[in-house]
Amino acid sequence: MLEQTFCHLSGIGEVTERRLWERGVTSWNDLDATPPGTAGRNTALWRDELALSRERLASGDAAFFSDRLRPGDTWRVFPAFQGKVAYVDIETDGGPQQIVTAVALYDGQNARTYARGRNLDDFAADVANFPVIVTYNGRCFDVPVLTRNLGLSLPQAHIDLRCVLGRLGIKGGLKSCEKRFGIGRGELDGVDGYFAVILWKEYERTGDEAVLETLLAYNAADVIGLETLLIHALNASLLSTPFAHLHSLPVPQPGHNPHQPDTSVLRRLAGRYLGGRPGGWR
Repeated sequence: MLEQTFCHLSGIGEVTERRLWERGVTSWNDLDATPPGTAGRNTALWRDELALSRERLASGDAAFFSDRLRPGDTWRVFPAFQGKVAYVDIETDGGPQQIVTAVALYDGQNARTYARGRNLDDFAADVANFPVIVTYNGRCFDVPVLTRNLGLSLPQAHIDLRCVLGRLGIKGGLKSCEKRFGIGRGELDGVDGYFAVILWKEYERTGDEAVLETLLAYNAADVIGLETLLIHALNASLLSTPFAHLHSLPVPQPGHNPHQPDTSVLRRLAGRYLGGRPGGWR
């Protein structure tokens, strides 16, 4: 889809891009072949920028494109970098300093988790292997918190699904979006970020491994469905372009959660701190 994209070029927005498509200029090669001035008065500038775009795409510089696209259009980066994407989510202690307690990373095949006091420092080297990261609301939360709290630099292309889905009119939290597309969480259905804070505090207080395992299961659940959501969003977004037949993708099932929540832990802490069940948890 990147080679059919023009809205990362100077002075091209959604309307101009659509006009180019309607005139039959549907790829970078088409624009190069267009007689001077036919596509627009900036054709020469656009060709220069496309030459740079080709260089950056060939070198695997996904961030070059995401930095020049509107947040809701960054889904266009995905097809060219599929298989080189890290789906990321964090948990914090809920305090004013937003101390990171756990991080989950899913690569489309396997999920890894990182816990404070255990292996949290390993996350930086692992995520650096991916040219693209995908989050839900990470532009406002996950990435700034990781930068402030862990001192991480995350220069990768960033696809924030909250922005991509929002442009489609699909709004709300991650879990409501998952339900819209039929993604379930099994025993973790109804557990939320507030309950994740409770789990961390209980683990700090007791050192109970079952509590940490439950927290990590929740954190992993936040990433293993992100690729499913992204491809739903990509396919829906493509319907407003001439390229759905070229770039639509089969929707995968959510990945495997490597952790198992302890329902007795959830039941005990829900009764102690919430006077019942966490959200809709059974």
